[in-house]
Amino acid sequence: MFLTERDVDQTAPSNLPLVFDDDRCLFNTGLYTRRYETIYGLFEPNTKPDARQRWFLKGFFKESDPMLVSFEYLPCRARFAEDPSELVFDYCLPIRSNIDHILGDEENLTRIPASLMGEGNSLLLRRAFEGAVVEAARRAAANYTLAVPQFYGGRIQLLLPLCLTGDKPELALTIQREDGFYAARTCLTLDMAYNNARLICRPETSWIKR
Repeated sequence: MFLTERDVDQTAPSNLPLVFDDDRCLFNTGLYTRRYETIYGLFEPNTKPDARQRWFLKGFFKESDPMLVSFEYLPCRARFAEDPSELVFDYCLPIRSNIDHILGDEENLTRIPASLMGEGNSLLLRRAFEGAVVEAARRAAANYTLAVPQFYGGRIQLLLPLCLTGDKPELALTIQREDGFYAARTCLTLDMAYNNARLICRPETSWIKR
């Protein structure tokens, strides 16, 4: 989401994740202190004559910090989904995987477990992948918290754990809800999945939690 002063002027400040006060800019990080005070990021104008960026980060401050007193409104958390059902796995919808891309793209292949890599293992990899997807869908149907939401390309996606060679998840399958099914187009490493999911909230499910 990209906002400017003009956007803020036309929208109720209390409904925005970003607000301006004179020459300062404040955004809601979506994070909390240990006592659950909201944490905000404060930006001030970059006064360096050769600066390429308009703003620089002043710091992160909790809502009760004196640095934020001059702001009449404190920004709200960003809303990633208008429909809360987008954040929950619907086990009634099938998953359609783009296997050629997931198992054929060079970048995706670097994320595959080493024991399944190589031309001689192509058939074994495909069978392991297809079985792992079926198992992941069944596990998510039994426990919807296994499907972790992430925000990518302006839309909500879900991350499912894939166990290719054992009982522990090794990859995260990204699925995106379409009209009547979930489309799976790529896999992420667990570190990548955690970082992406962390943009919305800290994942609590054990397979992705650090």
